[in-house]
Amino acid sequence: MTTQPLSVPTDATTKRRHGRFWRVLAYIVAVWVAVTAVYLLFLWPWMQTWGATAAEKNATLPGDDIVSNANLRSTKGITIQAPPEAIYPWLLQIGVDRGGMYSYDWLENLFGLNVHTVDRIVPEYQEVQVGDFWRFTPQDYVLNPGPGLYVRQLIENEAVLLCFGMEGKPEDACIDTWQFVLQSQADGTTRLLLRSNMAIEQELPIKLTYFVQFTMERKMLLTLRDRAEQVTAIFCFDISVPLYQCPNQHR
Repeated sequence: MTTQPLSVPTDATTKRRHGRFWRVLAYIVAVWVAVTAVYLLFLWPWMQTWGATAAEKNATLPGDDIVSNANLRSTKGITIQAPPEAIYPWLLQIGVDRGGMYSYDWLENLFGLNVHTVDRIVPEYQEVQVGDFWRFTPQDYVLNPGPGLYVRQLIENEAVLLCFGMEGKPEDACIDTWQFVLQSQADGTTRLLLRSNMAIEQELPIKLTYFVQFTMERKMLLTLRDRAEQVTAIFCFDISVPLYQCPNQHR
């Protein structure tokens, strides 16, 4: 029995393989550059100002002075068919081990956070003081101490001003905020604005990963709207409630 000699790649074959590799790599890089350019030019600005008007985007809001050297800012907004005093208590309940994050519980629970967003006002969560820490992770989580929010300032029925940080390390110089601002409207509705001021040295990594934060923040605003409007609808169904306290004065 004769054996066939092993084929040895020729120089031409090797060159073709190398050429194919570099063409594929160039294609991948070109697609990545194009997608990144579209993201930064169109999607990033849209996410930064989702739901906000031009006036709201440019307005000075409570808490803008917390981050003195901010170089990144986002302002999101949503209209809620409820007065500010019906929304403010929901804001005071934020926290994984408190009222929840009002976002995608199922997604957060994939990471073992055990989040359960409440659908009612819980009295014990209303006792909030400046300096309190609202956790993003439970106390018994593997990451402990973990990240969360420090309460920097409370303006009743107007603003809840928070600073990102690590538990046990309340930094004097805040570099990232959540500023929840309530603005009542003439028609009885309320604009809920969520502004974030950031002082970040490396902007590009934040921009490229911002889609995750935007998705969670958008859902949070929508859930806050739904929670407040549901309670207000029940409240305004009572004919003893004056019409001026109900959005759009509908029964």
